[in-house]
Amino acid sequence: MSARAVKNSCAAHVYYAKKYRQQFPELGCTTTVSNKFNIGEHDYLLPLLIDYLSYGGLIVPSYNFKAHIFRAERIFKKITKQKIPKGTGVVKQLLNKIMNRMSIEEKYRPVLHTFVKQRIFIRMKYANKHQQTLAAKRKASLQLKKLQKLRKL
Repeated sequence: MSARAVKNSCAAHVYYAKKYRQQFPELGCTTTVSNKFNIGEHDYLLPLLIDYLSYGGLIVPSYNFKAHIFRAERIFKKITKQKIPKGTGVVKQLLNKIMNRMSIEEKYRPVLHTFVKQRIFIRMKYANKHQQTLAAKRKASLQLKKLQKLRKL
């Protein structure tokens, strides 16, 4: 997994934990609450970036939630194989496939629904950008060929 992918997935699970914090408090807690548990303990690790940047309002996702999101990410990649699925009801189909392969409670369906929807948007954005760069390369190649023909004359 590249550094950019790790950064995006880290930001993603924080986003989902914050978005659904009111509905599912077990997904994570604020840094003020997580720091209260760590007072008096020393884990001999460097502090997390979230702890360093926070003034108490950032969300720290729970370990179980992170594990579920990373598992959903692996399943999503395995199912889609770096392509955008075509047809109607793509989000619903992918959501059902991911839910069937994971041992996660049904009550977390809205969280995974948001995850699948965001991943498809990200994949579409990447595909569009990739398509633009390919078109620019083709255009440059055609211009180069025209220039070479003109030089021969």
